[in-house]
Amino acid sequence: MAQKKNTSLEKQVRDAIHQLTNNGKPVTNQAVRDILGGGSFRDISPKVKQIMAEIAAKEQAARAVPEMPEDFQDAAAAMWQMGWELADEIAASDRRAHAAELERLKSEADEALSNCALVEDERDAVEIRAQDLEKKLEEALRALRDAQLEIARLDGRLMEREKDVVSRVKRPKQAQKPNPKRDDPVAASPVSKDDAQLDMFPKGTPGQKRPDDPEPLAAE
Repeated sequence: MAQKKNTSLEKQVRDAIHQLTNNGKPVTNQAVRDILGGGSFRDISPKVKQIMAEIAAKEQAARAVPEMPEDFQDAAAAMWQMGWELADEIAASDRRAHAAELERLKSEADEALSNCALVEDERDAVEIRAQDLEKKLEEALRALRDAQLEIARLDGRLMEREKDVVSRVKRPKQAQKPNPKRDDPVAASPVSKDDAQLDMFPKGTPGQKRPDDPEPLAAE
């Protein structure tokens, strides 16, 4: 009689739990007792705990993934191997292309470095030539300054000579003495120190005009 009563209580608790679950309400001992209309928590609580454990186990079993069939495992393994080989082939091709690109870039870098070295050598040579040209330019400028100073000095002397010539030309001509005879002892006497001065105008026959004689100047 007690077993029948326990079976009836378990069915009532199960129905109460289903009712609470369907209505979206939390399953508690008090909620189940309210649906049953009374009862002892000492009898209701173990049944609620047992039934909730069974429901949780069923739900977990329903969510569990079944074991993969052996045939499908073989097919999946073959597909995985094929995909891996294809991916490895693509990766190997990419690696080869990357290596070739690295070699090309390295070659270009080496060529650029070589060109830089040539440019640096040309730059050094140009700098040396520029320094030589600067030295030659400085020497040429010094020579030019010296030449200008010499020209200025010669111009000054030339101006002095021109002034001297003009002053000589403007002087009144002195009476020309007749040429002494060769047998005149006075004429044949040696030239004195006073007579050693250079005569700017060569003497000739009195009254005879030479082509290079200056024109007579009027007395100022």
